[in-house]
Amino acid sequence: MLRTFSGFLSDLASLRLMMSFLDRMLQMNAFKISKQLLWVTACLLPMSIQASTCITAGRMDNSVWAPQFQTVRLLDHVGRILPVKNKSELTQVRTVELTEAALLSVCDGNKPLTRGEGALSKGAVPAAKPGWFNVAGVGFPKLHKGGELVEFEITIAADQIVMVNR
Repeated sequence: MLRTFSGFLSDLASLRLMMSFLDRMLQMNAFKISKQLLWVTACLLPMSIQASTCITAGRMDNSVWAPQFQTVRLLDHVGRILPVKNKSELTQVRTVELTEAALLSVCDGNKPLTRGEGALSKGAVPAAKPGWFNVAGVGFPKLHKGGELVEFEITIAADQIVMVNR
């Protein structure tokens, strides 16, 4: 379910190469454009105007929250807050409301997270602005030390993306 934008996912390796090249060019002062603007542009090119990507809503251990992020509100089909207590109830989530900016990530479904592969240095990263987002799917990437993340695949327009420092 989380692989609906397989073209976007396959472009991720190319995006990393392009970002590496742009970063080197910026270090040589070949461009007088901000790094954040180049990063956003490079991310949005393969996605066209809208893209489907993931936000993390929290962590689950033994199918219960451990913890749930308070800045991500889970809503049903009419916009009421869902008191989700276990993993099986997450299929009822149709919309999420972000009360703060939330980091965006590539949806990897239920694949385990990799350790440090492709990790970028800390700096400006894309995030979803606070607001309401439709949920297209849910995934549970496994953590190395037990438990799993809860990732919601959301559809997000370019004007709903901001850059934040992590």
